[in-house]
Amino acid sequence: MKKIKFITLLIMLSLQAPGTIATAAAEPEIDKPGDTYVIIASGINRDPEERQAKDKAVMGLRKIFTEYAQIDPKRLKVLVGENSFARKNAQISTSENLLKAIAETAKTVKPNDRFIFYYIGQANIVASKLRFNLPGEDMTHQELSKQLKKINPAQMLIVLDCPGAGLAVKSMAGPNRIVICGARSDQPYSPRFSEFFLPAILDNTADTDGDDRVSLLEAFTLTSKNINDLYEKQDLLKTETPILEDDGDGIPSQQPWRYMLDKNDGLVASKFFLIEIKQ
Repeated sequence: MKKIKFITLLIMLSLQAPGTIATAAAEPEIDKPGDTYVIIASGINRDPEERQAKDKAVMGLRKIFTEYAQIDPKRLKVLVGENSFARKNAQISTSENLLKAIAETAKTVKPNDRFIFYYIGQANIVASKLRFNLPGEDMTHQELSKQLKKINPAQMLIVLDCPGAGLAVKSMAGPNRIVICGARSDQPYSPRFSEFFLPAILDNTADTDGDDRVSLLEAFTLTSKNINDLYEKQDLLKTETPILEDDGDGIPSQQPWRYMLDKNDGLVASKFFLIEIKQ
């Protein structure tokens, strides 16, 4: 009796429409690239000229992300100083507001999304801690790192354009993370990284591999060259050295474009495109 039931079952299965049985065994769909979320935070700048330069950079970043990368403004959070001329559609960059922005983003970001955090402003080193100078209470690099770990995207880019930024690299580094700093940990003067980095993102001459795209690594490379040229032309002691970390070991490179020779940082950044982000 059991044998007859088994034969009957086989006949019924064979009469089903073609492809119905195979459906269960079909390969799962590969996750498609997700959305991009961005937080731009600007700290305190007491020097009027420097504050104006940082505000200009914030506005430039907003334009790059919304117009060129076509990121939905709803996925972009901007925090600036109270007197900033970049205040439109932005919040005050207090520690409380920054923590809130990170928490809200953490709830929204999905595993196949990308996240970019960009800090531009002042910072100082106190007792081996990098303190981001925000209106009200400062935030240490350890606290910022702890909060950013709550966001779990497919890939994260962290840019710190502030004095002594290199001190934060070790705590910020990790799998699927790219960390860029405008200055090393031993450089306490305000860097001009963003002033050169933003134009480099849109500069076709940065496209050294000829693929008609400017990768993060290519933009970083051109930025480093232009900063170096600036100090050489003015015959000044160089007080800022951009560094990049993307292999997760917490040790940044000053020349990541040599990644094929040095076998360290640079490979991941060479495949990261700010403009060609799927929306």
